[in-house]
Amino acid sequence: MKKIFFLTLFLFTVAFFSQSAKAQTEAQRVELCTKLAGGATFQSDYPVQLEAAKDGERAPVFRQALALVKGNRYRFTICTDEESPGEAVLKLYDEGKMMGSSYNPETGKEYQNFDFDCNKTAIYVIFISVKDGKEGSAVALLSHVKTL
Repeated sequence: MKKIFFLTLFLFTVAFFSQSAKAQTEAQRVELCTKLAGGATFQSDYPVQLEAAKDGERAPVFRQALALVKGNRYRFTICTDEESPGEAVLKLYDEGKMMGSSYNPETGKEYQNFDFDCNKTAIYVIFISVKDGKEGSAVALLSHVKTL
C-alpha cells in the first residue's frame, strides 16, 4: 500500500513540475525574443508549434488577425526555437497584399525582424509558417517602435 501511495505521489509531482517547467520555458522564449526586438515596446506574443506537412498536403500555417493604428511604426520579430527542425517565417498581410516578411525568397536571406510603418488603421493578418514544410516551433512578437 505504501508503494502505491509513493508511486502516485511521485507521478503527481512529476506531472506538476513538468507543466510549470514548460510554462517557464515559454516565458523564457518570449523574454529572449523580446531582447532581439531592439528596444521596441513589447505589445503581443504569438507562440507557435507547427507540425510537418504531410505528403501531398499544404504546410500548416498559423494565422492571427491584429489591429494596427495609422501613424505608428511597428516591429515584427520572429524567433525560431533552437531545437526546431525548421526555420519559421513571419509575413504580414493587408487585404491579401504582403506588407512585410522575415524571409526574402529571391535572395534566400532571413531577417530576425522587420519594421512596418502603418499608413492606415485596419485589421492586418500575420502568417507564420516553417520553411520547406518542416515541423517547427517559434515565437513571434509585435512591438511598437514609435509614433510617426
